[in-house]
Amino acid sequence: MDKVLSQTPNGRVFICPNCEKIHVEFHNFLFSFTKEEFHYFQQCFARMDGCYYEAINADVVYSRKIIVPIGHKNASMMLNSLELKELQQLLKCQKRKVDAGLFLSVKEIGIQPGAN
Repeated sequence: MDKVLSQTPNGRVFICPNCEKIHVEFHNFLFSFTKEEFHYFQQCFARMDGCYYEAINADVVYSRKIIVPIGHKNASMMLNSLELKELQQLLKCQKRKVDAGLFLSVKEIGIQPGAN
């Protein structure tokens, strides 16, 4: 079974027990890394300033202004600032505590406990 290191609504980071690679699934992208490659990938995105790239690419025709080369001359990853923030959070691989206050209680949604 895969060991999930991190997860967001649009992605997850996990280790495959068979190949021992770290896989990053984000939207329709899938990256597979050794530990060293993954740490480099983490560092690249941790330092990335989305506002800067959106400003310098403001005049490009693409709707997503953060353009990230992914190692092939004919392919790039394109992100908007919200997607970049989510990817950065995903790559931190920190388990986030769930705040119970974010959920509605049974009483708040109008269900009587024990009623069928």
